[in-house]
Amino acid sequence: MSFRLKTILGIALIELTVMAILISINQFALGGSATTQLFDRTDTTARVFANTVAGSVIATDLATLDATIESAVSTADLTYIRARNAAGVVLSEGGDAEALARLFRADTSFETATADHVIDISVPITIAGTNFGALELGMSTLAVEEQVRKALNWNIIVAVLGMSLVAVFGYGLGTILTKQLRWLREGARRISSGDLETRVTDTGRDELAETARCFNQMAEALSVERAQLRHKQEELLQKKARVDVIVECMTGISRGENNVDIPDTEREDEIGDMARATVVFDESMRAVRQARLEQQRLISAFDQVAEQVAIFELDGKSLFLNAAFRSFNEKIIRKLPYRFTLEQFLKEGISQGAFPDVREDPDGWIAEQLNRRDSAPLEMKRNSDRILLTVQSFVEGIGVVLSAKDITDLRRSEGQLIQASKMATLGEMATGIAHELNQPLGVIRMASSNSLKRIAKGHEDIEFYRGKFERIEEQTERAAQIINHMRVFGRKADGEMAPFDLGESLRKTTGLARTQLHTMDISLTTDIPDDAALVVGEQVIFEQVLLNLFSNARDAIESQGTGSGEIHVSAAFDTPEGHVLRIKDTGGGVPDDLIHKLFEPFFTTKEPGKGTGLGLSISFGTIREMSGEISVSNAEAGACFTIRLPRYEAEIAKAS
Repeated sequence: MSFRLKTILGIALIELTVMAILISINQFALGGSATTQLFDRTDTTARVFANTVAGSVIATDLATLDATIESAVSTADLTYIRARNAAGVVLSEGGDAEALARLFRADTSFETATADHVIDISVPITIAGTNFGALELGMSTLAVEEQVRKALNWNIIVAVLGMSLVAVFGYGLGTILTKQLRWLREGARRISSGDLETRVTDTGRDELAETARCFNQMAEALSVERAQLRHKQEELLQKKARVDVIVECMTGISRGENNVDIPDTEREDEIGDMARATVVFDESMRAVRQARLEQQRLISAFDQVAEQVAIFELDGKSLFLNAAFRSFNEKIIRKLPYRFTLEQFLKEGISQGAFPDVREDPDGWIAEQLNRRDSAPLEMKRNSDRILLTVQSFVEGIGVVLSAKDITDLRRSEGQLIQASKMATLGEMATGIAHELNQPLGVIRMASSNSLKRIAKGHEDIEFYRGKFERIEEQTERAAQIINHMRVFGRKADGEMAPFDLGESLRKTTGLARTQLHTMDISLTTDIPDDAALVVGEQVIFEQVLLNLFSNARDAIESQGTGSGEIHVSAAFDTPEGHVLRIKDTGGGVPDDLIHKLFEPFFTTKEPGKGTGLGLSISFGTIREMSGEISVSNAEAGACFTIRLPRYEAEIAKAS
């Protein structure tokens, strides 16, 4: 559609809209005024005529009533008149027979009257407030409707004439406006075909003339730019030839060729920069080849390491697995894709039973393993009979490095060492335990001896014998408890972590150690709540930790040479720090310059031959495996060892 046609149609549309609005307003004003006047006139006529015939209706003067109605309907506007008495009986009527035959229905507005072209109105015939009947009157609306129709026709004629004139003037205006646009269009076509020397007429001061001047300026600028582009094109072709030479050099370098001669390195333009970059590329490729050689050496070195090593890239997929890792996890890797993620490895391992400790919530355990970043070493049970010490670290730019060391033999050695330590402790406690057992044995011997003497004398005192037998039973139970606790303490640890009552374990261990310490004039006092406090760990190993601490405290007290001392054990359960145990002694404490070394392996403050330096180191590891911590400080007359253990999660869930 051309601009000229758009102009004509736009002006015509505006004119059509304006004329439609004017015609609507005119018709509304004319029709509304005429119909309202006719409706009011009909109502007034009906009321006047009702007053006129009121006397005839009251007197039932039908002759006068007929004459009056016949005279009234002779006018052109009235269609019919009907008079009814108070009972609704028609007294007289006249006018159009068809209108009189229709059922009378009063009209409320002019619009309802246009259905039959008659305004139907009913008014009461009243005198002094008394209703004597009703007058029904019909007024024709044809004359008013004809006036409205004629007015509409004239309005349409005027609108058509106006739009015709607008179309003529619009055509002329469009022709004038599109003349310069046509020049611009032709000029744009010539420029698009490559004729940048073309120009258009730019006379005048209107917007089109200004557009034409801008067009000419654009054509001039394009002509200048084309000349510059041609010059640049020639330069680029020359540079392309030099670039091809350098690209050939780069291709040779990428293929591993040596002593490639790179030209144009002295130029001070892009070609020179590219040539110098090629020199850098050559040096980088040599470095890459050297790095690959070093990488192969490093891979070979990792394959010789007995420790398992796996590297996972930033995208989570495996980058490198050394020979030890592949060999140990051969069954798992066989089921995985070539490049697998750590999550896939853990899920497949769980499905094959390679992680026997994972029984409940495997998804939570996998999420915990994936979130290990530069964490402390973690012991992990594998394949039901192996223990691995795993370390997971994040290396910037590489990803996650996972290493695992088989410490099964080390843990077995530690277990043997712990068992030997327990046996040694039992040996040290033998004297005190023998004394403790002699007491119930002596009571049993005396009670049985007295009973035998009574029997020999012929006395049959049943109550006396019952008392003696009850005492024998009590002392036997006491001896059995001592022996049973020694048997439990002496058993070998099974390596299984399980919940146990911390308070009960403390009371049993202190009871076992108190007798042996009492023989050395060392008192063991306790402040332990009666409430249950569940923790997770190996109860036998934990009790060995306590006995080691008691043994160290005993040695420290004996080294003071005072001949007596005190060890105090206190506990606080369900604190914000968890379950807290404190073991204090009066052994003089630990030198400040040595206190930070106390938990190091093979470090001891005892004389040569009296200590291995492994007791506190193993104790430190045991408490850490229980997710707790152990620390030492000097307090008052000796050392104070503090153990903090977390509450058992099942106990927490039950309490909540």
